[in-house]
Amino acid sequence: MKKLSTPILIAYGGLAVPLAALGLPLAVYIPPFYAGPIGLGVGTVGIIFMIARFWDIFTDPLMGMIVDRYPSKWGKRKHWIVIGVPILLIASWYIFFPNGNQSSLYLIFWLFILYIAFTFVGLTQQAWGVDISKSYNDRSKVYGWREIGSIFGMMSVLALPAILEGSGADFSQMVGGMGYFFMIALPLTALFGLYIIPDNKNAEGTSFPKLTDLPLILKDNRPLKRTLAIEFLCSSASSISAATYIYLAKHVFDLGDISSRILFLYFFAGLLVMPLWMKLSYIIGKSKTLFISTLLCSLTLLSYLLIDTNEALGALIILTVLYGIGYGAPFTLTRALMADIVDADELRSKKKRPGLFYSILTTLSKLGAALAVGSVYSYLEFSGFKPDVDASENIKELLLFVFAVIPMFLYFCASLFCVGYELTSKKHEEIQRQLEFRNKI
Repeated sequence: MKKLSTPILIAYGGLAVPLAALGLPLAVYIPPFYAGPIGLGVGTVGIIFMIARFWDIFTDPLMGMIVDRYPSKWGKRKHWIVIGVPILLIASWYIFFPNGNQSSLYLIFWLFILYIAFTFVGLTQQAWGVDISKSYNDRSKVYGWREIGSIFGMMSVLALPAILEGSGADFSQMVGGMGYFFMIALPLTALFGLYIIPDNKNAEGTSFPKLTDLPLILKDNRPLKRTLAIEFLCSSASSISAATYIYLAKHVFDLGDISSRILFLYFFAGLLVMPLWMKLSYIIGKSKTLFISTLLCSLTLLSYLLIDTNEALGALIILTVLYGIGYGAPFTLTRALMADIVDADELRSKKKRPGLFYSILTTLSKLGAALAVGSVYSYLEFSGFKPDVDASENIKELLLFVFAVIPMFLYFCASLFCVGYELTSKKHEEIQRQLEFRNKI
């Protein structure tokens, strides 16, 4: 494999740009788009997104095993990008541009296709990061660049609705603008990544694990259990905040006309601070850095309850920036930790299977997101919330509670799982030495 260089890091992070540019609208804009302008209703859309995510619980592990099992003449990863990108483009077109009112079946069908293709591309990219990096700190660097790409993608796609918002465009036009950005960015970054990022053409596929092997992977593997728990909790927390942000800005803070511009600050802060989180992880370790970032998110969300919603613009901007600072680190560090866990598993099982492990991680992430969007949207509809009707004081309190209090608790629980994390840098160095010694024999 080539030495880890800046072009490789840029190309690897670049693959995350369109994926994030798709993930943000799916979390923040597409549910309200189909619940409002398309006319499906809040509860119906929440259930559809929850079911679609639950389907990933079954498909993600299977795809992870396939990604590990079947290399090609190009290597172990590149062909899966080539297969997944065209399917993802087609499904995204139908999701972003539904051509008038559509039925629930329309959303279900294309959402399922989109998530399958999204998994193939995203899962391959995450597993690829293990192949191009070896050291403990290099993993933070690789997945830090991935998160930088993700935040840049979210900022870029968010700039379109922010600009259109200022020019008087309606919600459907804002969603369409994000769709066009994704359709252009995905093939460009995919081609660049396929050309620059090395792939081991001599890599052998791993065998499919038996069902009886899966409990053994979790047994006595406390770092894996901790990392999965943190991912589930952080994904649930961020998904709840994302799915309710538009409603919070419009109904609670009366800032609907500038909500996208405020959200832009959130991602801009995350982009600026991401290199600092990476450097901090080099100094004190990934788990301790993860503890600090999740605790910062929890305390920031608590502060939302202390501001006056009637005169909130200044305080809201400050809290948005603080929340953005904490946002990116958890998802970077859980993936960097998972790369180390893959090495530990390789030493124990004599099989390198990052696709399987990252599929388990993304499954927990998607499960958290599914439960978050489905339960929250259903709860809001049950409580009498209507997106196009002025909210009463009780509904405003409910929206603030859902946006801030529930995620605050989840982030705090995630921080507790970071305490006493077992797979430290010293232990990982020993694992690497043993792997190198065994490979020389």
